[in-house]
Formats: sequence, structure tokens, C-alpha cells
Amino acid sequence: MLLSLLEEILNNVKEAIIVFDENYQVAYMNKKLNLLFETTTNTLEEVISFIQLKLDTENPNETQKIIYHNKILKFHRKSIIINNKNLIVVCIEDCTMVSNLEDSNYCFSTVLNSIHEGILIADTKGKIQFYNKQIQIFEGLEPCNILGKPITEVYNIKPENSEHRTVLKTQTSIIDRYQKYHTMHNKEIHLIASTYPIIKNGKIISTYSVSRNLITIKELLNNSKKIQKRFSPIYENMLMDKLENNTRYTLNNIIGKSSRMMDVIKRARKAGEVLSPLLIYGETGTGKELFVQGIHNENPITKNHPFLAINCAAIPESLLESLLFGTVEGSFTGSKNSIGLIEQAGHGTLYLDEINSMPLNLQAKILRVLQEKQYRRVGGKEELALNCRVVSSTNIPPFECLSNSTLRMDLYFRLAVISIEIPPLRERLEDVDLLTNYFIEFFSMKYGKPIVSASKDLIKLFCSYSWPGNVRELEHIIESVVTMIDYEETILPHHLPSHLTSLMELQEVHQKSLQVSSLAEALLDYEKEVLLNALEQCNWNISQTAKKLGIVRQNLQYRMRKLKIKNMKPHTL
Repeated sequence: MLLSLLEEILNNVKEAIIVFDENYQVAYMNKKLNLLFETTTNTLEEVISFIQLKLDTENPNETQKIIYHNKILKFHRKSIIINNKNLIVVCIEDCTMVSNLEDSNYCFSTVLNSIHEGILIADTKGKIQFYNKQIQIFEGLEPCNILGKPITEVYNIKPENSEHRTVLKTQTSIIDRYQKYHTMHNKEIHLIASTYPIIKNGKIISTYSVSRNLITIKELLNNSKKIQKRFSPIYENMLMDKLENNTRYTLNNIIGKSSRMMDVIKRARKAGEVLSPLLIYGETGTGKELFVQGIHNENPITKNHPFLAINCAAIPESLLESLLFGTVEGSFTGSKNSIGLIEQAGHGTLYLDEINSMPLNLQAKILRVLQEKQYRRVGGKEELALNCRVVSSTNIPPFECLSNSTLRMDLYFRLAVISIEIPPLRERLEDVDLLTNYFIEFFSMKYGKPIVSASKDLIKLFCSYSWPGNVRELEHIIESVVTMIDYEETILPHHLPSHLTSLMELQEVHQKSLQVSSLAEALLDYEKEVLLNALEQCNWNISQTAKKLGIVRQNLQYRMRKLKIKNMKPHTL
């Protein structure tokens, strides 16, 4: 009874068990041995021989991992004495899945520690389970000091302010949320983080966050005031001293003599006489912000107040809203009372660059501000007045923005009370020589080089180029040439950077192919006209027409098929 019970127990343990006597003969084995090795009558002997071989070659009473037919096995043996008989008990456990899982975990851990975003994983109790190297760099904490600890303790936050806890309760992701907090070592952190749930079989089993490091809000606000410095550097230092209103340029600083530019400047001066919302369109590198600053300084009211600019494509939505409208303390984790750019601009100008890159729901809020002339800070209840002029720009045609739904139509009509289009450089080639000579003089003085001149061949080559990067591209090319030439008096085409000459050669080949294509089409049209005239003169008689044209009948029929000329011989009654 006891023996059968013991055997039943041994047959139901998870390990395969085999017992050898002192002569290495099998004294006992449980059923798991056959299951583990998937043995048959023919293979059982092979398995036993394999185990016996291990007994011969390995030290007794040890545990090790071995590989047998792609399986990873934990091999443990122990020598015992029963009734004065020496026995060897071998326990074998299949660790294949565990080992594969360990390898997978190692791979995932290596990948997560290699990326540039911070990754933090917490369990359903809010305890930190994973903390990658990048977030260690952000926060200056060591995993050994925080793993297994609650997020609320590590980051010194209240449970109700924990985004991991919020996601755990709602099972809804929180995307691109600005976070300001202090670590357990009192280090102030500024991040943009997204927190997500991990759901398995409809049940949340964990949460994780992906974060990007940011400089402080104060620095961002200061940088946002200086964004106007980021427009095309071709106009940098044309005014040596920054004006008190945070601008550098007036409309007088615009370089151009073409009729297109003269018309745009005239329209800009008109726009400077009023305070209506203004929308400017121009390709990248055309100098949109130069015009916006010029219009700001043209107006007798705005020129005495701040000019503030912000690129809507460069800042995440949640942070962009806070920068524009300001925040109230407690509106989100770590938020403080801060003044937004709309309020900072006062009675000056707020320039929204690349407005089409602004998320649509934030566009709706801007629309309301323009309609009601009022707004609230993020998290606030007090209505504040809109006093500044709102100027916006796109580098994509506005109606294209409307058609691809990156710009709300109702907002467009509010923004474009006045609209100005700045022409690309390829449409004002009369200005190329003026701009070229200006840049040569500018960079020669900047780098302490003798002032040289541009050859006629260079200007001619420039005028044949399409300038996809517009004035900014021309500026960069001249800077490159001026810094690299030695003591030549004239800049020639061979001084140009190799990448530009390659682009120009490709463009020339393309233009020639278009010309050849046009010539071929013209010849085909002319041939078709000749054939039609001859056919009509011969009453659409193929043989007579071929004879008249001096070609064989088959050739005429082939040409008619190629030119899609159908037989129009009139029917007779």
C-alpha cells in the first residue's frame, strides 16, 4: 500500500526520476522520464545510455544544465545508501521554456536599455519593475535603489497625482504629458512622458511610461522668445543691435528689386497699417519671419510692444498649449502659475509659425480665442483679454493644408483676413545677382576674407537653377564658397560645392529630356497632320496615299496605327 502510494507520488512530480544501482543499471524510473524524452521502445535505451554517460563523466551530487536534442535540461543527481546498497538518484527537469524566457528577457532588456527614451514599468501595485539606462541618465537614480519600490515614494508624489495609477484605473493611455517633479534625491526633472496600460485577456497587468528629457519651462519660455532668431540666417546681423521689442528687422532690410518682391513689400506695408490677423505663405527658406518682423515694426502700435514667435511643429501639443495660454498651479502634475505667450505679447505680435502643424483640437482653441477675443490659462477659470495681433504662416499652400485636413477651414478664414504670399527664389531670378553679391560681402566680412566678386558665368548658372531651398540655400552656398576659396578675385562655377554641381547637372539633364520629349511630340503631331492631309487628298485610299508619300502600303498602315489614325473613308450609297 505504502509502496504503491509512493510510486503514484513519484509519477506525478514535475521532474523525471531515474534510479541506478552501483553497477549503473536501472533500478527505477518514473513515467515522466518517457514523457520528457518522448521515448519509444527503441529510444529508451539511447536515453538511458546518455544518462549513464553523464554519470561516468561528471562529478556526483551536482546540478548542471545540459542540452539534449534541442532541450535544455537541469540535471541533478545524488548518491544515497538504502539497505547497504549504493544508489544514484537522478532528477531531470525541462528548463527549455524558462531558458528561452530568460533569453527573451535579456534581449528585450538590452533593446530597452539602448533606446534614447526613458522607460519605466510598474506593476498593478505601482511598484517599479523595470527602469532603463536612459531614464537613469535623466533622473540620476540607480535601479538597485528603486526597483520594487512604489512610484509615489521614489518621486515623492501623492497617489492621486500618479499617472501610472490613473492609467491603471482607467485603462486609458496618457499621451505626451508634460511632467515636472522631484526625485527621492530632490533632483528637479522636466519630461514629456506618455503612459500606457499593458492589457492581457482583457485585464490590466502592468503600466509603462516612455519619456523624453526637456529643459525647464523657464528655459523653454526664454527660447520661445528667441525663436525669431531661427528664421533664415541670410538676414542675421543686418541690424547689428536687437530692438527693444525683440526684433531685428524692418521691411527696409528686405533684399530684392524684382517686380514680384516690390509688390509683396508694398502689400506688407499695407498690412502693417492695421492690426487684422495676417496669414503668410512661403516655401521654406523664403524669409517669412523677416516679413512678419518687418510688419510688426511697420505698425505704430505693435512696434512699441513685444514680438514673440513660436514654431508650432517643434513643440508637443500639451506643452504648446501651456506655452501659449499659460498655466495655473495644480492644473497638472508639477504645474506652476505661468504667463503664456499670448499674455506676454501684450499689445504686440504673436507669430505662429507652421500653424498647419498645430494639432486640430488646439486649432479649435485658437479659433475660439480669435472669435471671443478672450482665453483662459490651462486649468484656470478667469477670462483674459486677447490684446496682441496674431500672425501665422505656412510653408505649404493654404488650400493644400485645407484639402489634407491639417488646417481647419474656419480657423483659416479667421487667420487670413489679410494674406501675403512670398514668391520662391526661382520666381524672382532678377534678385539672384543682388542677393549673391550681398552674401559675398556679408560672409567675407564675417570671416575676415577679401571681398571678391561673382563671375557672370556664376550668376548665369545660378539663374538657371531652380533653388529648391530658396534664399536660404543660396546663402549657405555662398558661405561655403567664401570660407573655402583662397585668394581668388572672382568666384567661378568650379568653386561651387560638388553636391550643388551634381544637382545642377541632374536638373540640366532633366530639362533636356523634357525638351527632347517635347520635340518628339511635335514631330509626331506634324507627321499625323501630313498623313491626314494626304489621306483626304486621296479619298482615304491607302494604296494611292502610300504612293503619293513615297512609302509602301504596309509602312503607311503601321504609321496610321501608331498615330491612332482611323480609316475615315466616306461610305457611298
